Amino acid sequence: MDIGSAVATTAGRLPARWVIHGAVMGQDLRTDGDLVRRTTRSCLELADELGCRSLALPAFGTGIGGFALAECARVMVEDARRFESQSLELVIFAVFGSDAYEAFSSALSSPLPDGS
Repeated sequence: MDIGSAVATTAGRLPARWVIHGAVMGQDLRTDGDLVRRTTRSCLELADELGCRSLALPAFGTGIGGFALAECARVMVEDARRFESQSLELVIFAVFGSDAYEAFSSALSSPLPDGS
């Protein structure tokens, strides 16, 4: 699996049809804004291709990858907002802890850099 890409597997016994796996870091266990953006985009595109109506995404790269929560939130929220989907109606940022919640809440309430 290439870094920045996504693949889908069946969800097994989970209450979902698919689990989409995004590769946000390589063997060095580090990531950056470009990889977070590419992985987010790959997950959104794959979910759309599969006809998913909703998608839950974690805060990519903020654990072992050491990527800053605020920057992760900004990158992921911008990418999700700009994505033009045929099937996705809802993107959920499934984050853990109050710091992550605050970072994503702030990003969600901020306008895109172009003002939209």
